[in-house]
Amino acid sequence: MKKVIIRIVSVLVFCALLIFCGKVLRYLVTDDISSYTRIMIHEMYEQDNIDVLFVGSSHCYRSFVPEILDEELGVNTFNAGTSSQAMDGSFMLIKEAARYHDIQHVYLEVYYNGMFEVYKERTQMTPTYIISDYLRPSIDKFLYLLNASGKEQYVHSFIVARRNWSGLYWPDFIKEMITQKSTEAYRTYDYSNVTSEEEWYVGKGYVAGQGAVDNWNYFSTRGWEPVNFENVPQDWLDSLTDIMDFCERKGIELTLVSAPMSDFLVTGTGGYDEYIEMINDIISDREVEYYDFNLCREEYFPSTSELFKDVDHLNQYGAEVFSRSFAKLMNGEVSPEEMFYGTYEKKLENLGPAVFGISYYDNTSEDGAAVRKCKIISSGVPGMEYQVQIEPEEGETYMIQEFSENSYFEIDPEISGTCRVTYRVADEPEDVSEVRVTVQ
Repeated sequence: MKKVIIRIVSVLVFCALLIFCGKVLRYLVTDDISSYTRIMIHEMYEQDNIDVLFVGSSHCYRSFVPEILDEELGVNTFNAGTSSQAMDGSFMLIKEAARYHDIQHVYLEVYYNGMFEVYKERTQMTPTYIISDYLRPSIDKFLYLLNASGKEQYVHSFIVARRNWSGLYWPDFIKEMITQKSTEAYRTYDYSNVTSEEEWYVGKGYVAGQGAVDNWNYFSTRGWEPVNFENVPQDWLDSLTDIMDFCERKGIELTLVSAPMSDFLVTGTGGYDEYIEMINDIISDREVEYYDFNLCREEYFPSTSELFKDVDHLNQYGAEVFSRSFAKLMNGEVSPEEMFYGTYEKKLENLGPAVFGISYYDNTSEDGAAVRKCKIISSGVPGMEYQVQIEPEEGETYMIQEFSENSYFEIDPEISGTCRVTYRVADEPEDVSEVRVTVQ
């Protein structure tokens, strides 16, 4: 009996030492000094209670402003969004928050870009680790990591220090980590380490962004290829089902939400109404609502690029406009029928002729020369015509095409300057508008 006790104690001591050494090594080699998620999850645990929880990807943590929503909804809200948060990550955060708080309502931000992963085939694990690294130990956390990837990722998943093992060979790096993590700002989860001129952590999970896109000045690789919503992996569907089942079992009201994206991205995506229809089909037999704010009428969320910091993230002003409109809908001040168009296609029809920017990708022509293929992203009103000119940084302005319904053109990848797109509707040739897009 004595030998058995000694063995048990020895195993426990060994495990304790292993955990301790792992924590020390993680402290030395993991650079999380400027991590939003580290602070967010700490604050999630520290809340007296969370009445309303928001979860989702960066669209979530850059869109829902707790300060506004607390005031307008009269409850304590918390934004648990994280970068590239997948549906299994959302489920994990909902379960963890519900473990410590009496959550009454969950708003799940559903962004289509995160729905195409097969969990066992994951190789990029950062979106998973920025959640798991700061959660308290639990069976749920263990199962989350176990099911988040294939076996080849388990060493990095369960031995955190192993991910950045090479840092142990760089004394200057170790010294810098010790210095930075010894500061009061790091130890007290102060916001100064996650504050810059471009963006800053505001509190309770919300990150505000500076900057605005002037008059549809988008030149991006996004929006070229339409998204195919027909073959959604089962993993995403299963995780969404798990969330709906969990909330139903716990008596938590669940609402699905899509935060606004720029019309450049939504139009470039193509077939967005198919996505909306797919989500509504999934929840058709559930007591779950879905509100897509990309269908907002202009009086509640204007169709302008100035509310965005990039193609799909709101800036500070855009997030404030959105959060107030969101609160009006949730408070019943405005009905869904008043706030939303029935379809995105109907919204585009109401906007009339508009150009939202230029999408592009680099390719090689038949003779082997590099070429940049460009596509004008527009509302697609029948009869729209486009005139395209290039104003290079050096040299004379030249014409790519006179007014034509053709929305595709090619340029030299080395060109930098301005692409001037003038557009009109064929039967109204005198009514012209212009978008100037920076090419680089």
